[in-house]
Amino acid sequence: MAIEIKMPRLSQTTDEVRLMNWLVREGDTVQKGDPLCEVETDKVTMEVESFEGGTVLKLLKEADTVIDAGTVIALLGEKGEKVSVQAQKAGEGAAESSAGASKAAVRSAGLEGVEMDLFGADSSPGAPSVVSGDGVRATRLVRNIAQKRNIDLSRVRGTGPRGMIVKADLESYISTGDEGTAEKAARKAVTGAAAALTPHQRSVAHSLSRSSRETPHFYLKSSLICDRIVAWRNRHRDPNGKSVAVDSFFLFAVGRVLEEMPRLNGHYRDDSFIPHGSVDINIAIAAGDELYAPLLRNVQGKPLEDIDAELRELARKTRGNRLERDDMAQGSFTVTNLGMFMVDEFAAIINPPQSGILSVGRMKRELVIGPDDAMQIHTVAAMTGSFDHRIVNGNQGAAFMQRIQEILEGLDIP
Repeated sequence: MAIEIKMPRLSQTTDEVRLMNWLVREGDTVQKGDPLCEVETDKVTMEVESFEGGTVLKLLKEADTVIDAGTVIALLGEKGEKVSVQAQKAGEGAAESSAGASKAAVRSAGLEGVEMDLFGADSSPGAPSVVSGDGVRATRLVRNIAQKRNIDLSRVRGTGPRGMIVKADLESYISTGDEGTAEKAARKAVTGAAAALTPHQRSVAHSLSRSSRETPHFYLKSSLICDRIVAWRNRHRDPNGKSVAVDSFFLFAVGRVLEEMPRLNGHYRDDSFIPHGSVDINIAIAAGDELYAPLLRNVQGKPLEDIDAELRELARKTRGNRLERDDMAQGSFTVTNLGMFMVDEFAAIINPPQSGILSVGRMKRELVIGPDDAMQIHTVAAMTGSFDHRIVNGNQGAAFMQRIQEILEGLDIP
């Protein structure tokens, strides 16, 4: 009897994924754990593995199709086994429904007549690569990344079969700085034409819209004297002039405060507070036009230098489009920093279903009047905490902000 392979739930924020590319063909033999296809979630691109072994009897979904979690995407069985008519019709009916929805979305957006195939070639099941009108052979995953980053694939050297460009080739092209000025200019260009959001951007838009509607936010702002952060960074620079990232100090402090105040280390659900357990914190990182929030786990017990090393690795993976599913898990709190821009202060929307988010503005020199009315010049940054008022009251939020201030102004770091 045929075994149904269903699309697993790969994201905590959406049930939809885009099936980008099949890695097997009908008739292939697969083992348990073998990759079947590449998919793009709202957060990351990944492979879906088979949970059973057998022969691929039927691929029920086409590439470049949006699929809900739980949908049957393939049938496995014994070699030569016949596929039931009911199973085929179930898959075909779902595919037609998906195609109809896509066409309706195109019509409603006024985009009829516009080429909607981002990959520019055959997207039939089992096609492992794409050759478009430009004569370039590349996987659909590569074309998707290149399209997002406005990279001309004709400039990339392919090392795959028959010169096919694989993901490693594109990563090498980006990391070695071989991008031409045309691609860099294109990434910065702003046009008047309407542009569809990427799946990740759509998910972020829906998630934050829901948070803004449903979560009763309240905001608390504090001025943080950063003299000791600046002094510590200067004192601990390596021979190349690098030092611990500013974000790492805030992750360090938030991790310790969440451990001290477990009421903030959880989320609201069904009129209850659900504790998160370990102290896991998401950090906002931009990559081109995309904004991600990868996760640092068990932050509460880690030295500052270890947190910084993990943060730098997450930043490299984010900007190299190499984030994995575990990197994009949901923590209990988020830190976001715009201090690299001329932004004095801002209040961020909570990343649902978390209890809060800490926003950090730029450091700047200010005249500060001390408790004895003495005036001194200090390096100061504005911190704004956004909290879910259903589980965090004003007193608890204020205590959180004050403790962050005590840790970083006292810099009680071993």
